[in-house]
Amino acid sequence: MYEVCPPPEMFLSESGSYRPLCPVDDEYVAGEIIARWFHREHSRRLKNMHETEMLTFDAELAELLFRMKQKLSRLGRNGGWSLWLRQQNIQRSTADRLVTQYAEAYGMTDELRHRDIAEPLEANVSLAASRASKRLMNMLKTQRSRMSFIRILADLFGLEVEYGEADSVRLTIPAFVDEATVNHTVPNVMRVTKAGAVVPVDYELKEFGTEADYPL
Repeated sequence: MYEVCPPPEMFLSESGSYRPLCPVDDEYVAGEIIARWFHREHSRRLKNMHETEMLTFDAELAELLFRMKQKLSRLGRNGGWSLWLRQQNIQRSTADRLVTQYAEAYGMTDELRHRDIAEPLEANVSLAASRASKRLMNMLKTQRSRMSFIRILADLFGLEVEYGEADSVRLTIPAFVDEATVNHTVPNVMRVTKAGAVVPVDYELKEFGTEADYPL
């Protein structure tokens, strides 16, 4: 996981003076934010597309690996599964996980040997969450700090985070975005006036309207 805030030494020049990561004049800050936010969201969509592809690959691989394991079992090849995986440079733990998830999803765990059946995915998630909470309990001493941690974690996981009243938060799975309907045009940061002058596009805060007038 990358660090949101870089180490302090990155802000210092060779002479020791402050060096901003984005050296732009104040009048261009709003436009720079708009442009960089566009690129961030574009990268996030690409990341989600790759994750969707990985899920598809895993689903197809899970079925094929399950069939291969059944095939080797029917041939009576003791240890054949492990040997075949080594010969093909396929990681045993990943292959076993995919096989187990496929068998559990389609109710075919009876066709696997008992020792091949791993813990359900839900149990693994619960165990990981329990271990993480125990490690963080001493640092996150207040309910407010714990809520902040959940909000930030949800955002890092790509969930929709909606802030409500009284420090309430609603987490939802983002809706599917059809790439065909996405405008891939990068927002302009500068514009040319009728007089021929180059000025920044006005993305500053407007003094009218409410948050409801500008839905995300």
